[in-house]
This record gives sequence, C-alpha cells and structure tokens, in this order.
Amino acid sequence: MRFLWLVMCVAVGCDVGDGRTGGGGGVHDLGAGVGADGGGGDGGATMSCAADGPDLTGCSCGPLGTTRGCWPTGSDVQARGVGACKDGTQTCSGGGEFPGWGACMGAVLPAAEQCTDGVDNSCDGTVDCKDPTCATNAACNTGCTTGETRPCYDGPSGTENVGTCKDGTQTCVNSQWPATCAGEVLPAAENCGDAQDHNCNHLPGCLDLFVCLTSPACQSTCKVDRTGCVCPVGDGDTATCPGGMVGITVGGTLTNPGTVECCPCTQADCGNAVCCAETVCAGDAQCSGYTCKPLPASCGGKVNFDCDDFPEDCDEPCCPCSNCP
Repeated sequence: MRFLWLVMCVAVGCDVGDGRTGGGGGVHDLGAGVGADGGGGDGGATMSCAADGPDLTGCSCGPLGTTRGCWPTGSDVQARGVGACKDGTQTCSGGGEFPGWGACMGAVLPAAEQCTDGVDNSCDGTVDCKDPTCATNAACNTGCTTGETRPCYDGPSGTENVGTCKDGTQTCVNSQWPATCAGEVLPAAENCGDAQDHNCNHLPGCLDLFVCLTSPACQSTCKVDRTGCVCPVGDGDTATCPGGMVGITVGGTLTNPGTVECCPCTQADCGNAVCCAETVCAGDAQCSGYTCKPLPASCGGKVNFDCDDFPEDCDEPCCPCSNCP
C-alpha cells in the first residue's frame, strides 16, 4: 500500500518525487513531494538523500561520528537561519556495514512572535509589531495615520501563508487600528478530495496522513485525473457520487478493480441512467427507455456510482432514472 511506503519515506528521508496537482484542484498522486503543497507558499523541503539536503536522517554516511548541521524535514526551509531559528545537528552512527545519519536534534524552529522582545521568533524576517501576527496585540496598537494599512493574521503559529492560509489587511480609522483582521484565511478542515493544504500544516490533501489516511478519496482504487472530478463515497454497487456526476471506472479485471472517479455528466454519458436526469441529457435518444424521478431526501443529494445495470440497480434508491418494471 502506497501509504505505508510514504510513511517509510517520511521516516528515512527518501526522495518521493513530484505528484500531479491538477492546478490545485485534483487529488495528489500518493507519490507527491511533501514540498508541493498545492496551496502555495510553505517552502517545505522535498525529502532527499542529496549530499546537501537539509535533513539526511536515515541516509548512508561515513565515517562514524561525523556531524553536520541540519534542518528537520517538514519544517519551513525558508525559516532556516532567519531570526531566532538555528540549525540542529545530526551524527553519523550505527553499526555494521551501512551507518546512517541520525535524527536532526537541537534545531531552533519558528515559534509564535512575542511582539515585544526584539527578536524575530517566527523567523519570517519581521520583528515584533512588524510581524502580521502581532497586529491585534495590544502592544502594537499605539496609534496610526488614518488610511494607513498593514498586514495581519490571527491564526495559530506556523500557519501564516502556509497552504491556503493567507494574511488579511487592517486599515487605520480615526488614528486607531481595528480589532479585527479583514480578509485573512485561517486554517480549516483538511479536504482529502483535493490537493490543497486547508489546515495549513504543510501537508496537502492525501499527503496529510494524520487526517486522510483512511479517507476514501485517498485509497489506491480512486485516481482523480480530470478537472472537476472527485472520488466516490463508499465502494462497490452502493458507492455514491455528488448529484450531477456519474461514476467512471477505468481498467479493471477479475482480480483488479481498476481505478474509479466521479465526474460531471456530459452528453457522452447519456447511456448511463444516472445522467439522464441531467439537463445535458435532456431529449437524448439513449435516455428514451428510462423513467426519471426526484431523488429521495434520504439520498442527501448523492446518486449511485453507476445506475445502468438492470435489474441490479432496481433496488438502489439513489438512482434517479431506471428502466425497472
């Protein structure tokens, strides 16, 4: 299973390559690089055993006892050496024929900006009140010029401008900064069905193993490779797609279920009963034998993955059209 392979790569620091992002809208292939967050701006390093890599944990080394400066995998490489942030150290250790670099220890990583200590704690090149995360701190609201603007951010430390999270803007009114931050985008629940980092932890979509490990959208049987498509919910004949979409299966044998995805109905799909209820198939000759009716409320706006099998689908309540007796 590719998730197990990815977990092993996280542990040993192997090169996991690049994945398809679909312009930020598709599900990542599970071979995607951790640094490609699809949401823009986290600067995370792709795991690699290149000699100059920031973290070589698990990579071969020599001679024993050698040390090197390092920056832990998963930490923002753009913060390395900025402000209070400092490299850690890893040591070549282990017995036998193949020693390896140990874990990166002792690094000083970005922390919440303290706003009054004169130190760039968040390691983003801004200090104290000049840091957007300090905009709503009382120590930084000492007056301003009406009409003046400044960036602001109220989210948790380490999430600013990571993934989909973005700064907002404050505008000075009557020589006072407002108490709120207009336009900011804060961390939200991860959406395992796309390739963006909504919870702003540097891990987009299916690469966020903490959230998406068991999500149907991230299982190997679903491969979203067309714009606007998503993964079905559930599996087998009772799997469902969002209303207006039809299940597409590619490949498949007696021993291999192939890959599946839910895609918007097109005129080419009017041979499938699930699409005959859609405007795109109105009047299509392929739908002439079907009787269509509104979906029951219990379907929650979902349709069955595939509704063109007779009589198999006659007992499926979420097939909007059928040729059942």
